[in-house]
Amino acid sequence: MLRDRRKPQRSPFPRERKEVRMIDKIKNLDPNFRLKVVSFLLAVVIWYMINYFSDPAIRMTVNNVKVDILHGEVIEDRGDVYTVLDNTDVIPVVTLQAKRSVIDKLESKNIIATADARDMMDDGSVRIVLTTDKYSSSIERISGSISNVLLRVEPKETRSINLDVDTEGRPADGFILYETAAEQNQVSISGPQSYVNEVGRAAASVDITGAERSINSYPDITLYDQEGIEITAEEIKTHKLHVNISSVKVIATIYQTKEVGITCGSEVPLAYGYKLESEPVAEPSSILIAGAAGILRDIDTIEIPAEDISQETLYTNMHKLLKIRKYLPEGVVLADDSQENVTVFVRVTLDTGTEEPETDQLDEQSGEAATEASTETSADSDTK
Repeated sequence: MLRDRRKPQRSPFPRERKEVRMIDKIKNLDPNFRLKVVSFLLAVVIWYMINYFSDPAIRMTVNNVKVDILHGEVIEDRGDVYTVLDNTDVIPVVTLQAKRSVIDKLESKNIIATADARDMMDDGSVRIVLTTDKYSSSIERISGSISNVLLRVEPKETRSINLDVDTEGRPADGFILYETAAEQNQVSISGPQSYVNEVGRAAASVDITGAERSINSYPDITLYDQEGIEITAEEIKTHKLHVNISSVKVIATIYQTKEVGITCGSEVPLAYGYKLESEPVAEPSSILIAGAAGILRDIDTIEIPAEDISQETLYTNMHKLLKIRKYLPEGVVLADDSQENVTVFVRVTLDTGTEEPETDQLDEQSGEAATEASTETSADSDTK
């Protein structure tokens, strides 16, 4: 019998052949393997149904839960005051356990933590009680990472301290800060004795940078400790410090400046036969004054009257130290306090056009000169 040596024809549908082969392979799989696959899928379905319908217990954690101190007035009624130590009125972690259906309805705001000051122990510790404001009966377990609040109890103290005014920056060129004034010059601070005694200074700060006119403001009051370090608002709250006012009205007076000359009166009394070699002069010859623009507009010089230079007859040169501040018009001040002292110089020479004085006139003039020299020395000593 002759064999048919012709090559078998390929299927015109190669994809169908592969699918048929895959089905054949699956049919030929080990029956145990197929059973395992079915069992796994069934287990997943059963696990999902159990978790969905049986409502298992799960845990929930909440961070940084604030503890409310109850009945703190029992401490304050004794004239004492309490503060919380080491931030123990905040529980770092609270853990709850309850049914999933309950946990799903709770939020962090539903956690209630309290500590009753009436239960305070001798060491200042107060037990923390944890609960929820809803579904509390359904909570299986609730606990915190700390179990006690630590309180520090001490006498309450009140003291008054001066209120300073600080300034920041500088006025515009041609202007100066004349003065600052607060509506109140003291503040009252109350709280725990130890913390009140740590307060070293109270101040209100005003920014005068580039100012060309006076400033009215209401800055907040800042407290500083004995070392000059600012006590923050958070520290004031934590330490239970109370300040009777939180801000104050402050006026910063800004004046315009102007440089003016100094003139001296020339009608000084001279001995017979003497005359002024030159007009009396002042050193420095000009000063910087300050005031309202309307006042400064009409001021060009400051005059020292002759009677303040000398009231005795002069026959020799002299100089006298004077305080220029007393000659300033009302509403005008010195812009630079270092210019307060002014020296007036008077130069005297013989008047060759006069007749020779008689002897008794010379004796009288000598006596007056001696008296004047004594007066000048006394004036210089008083000035020093």
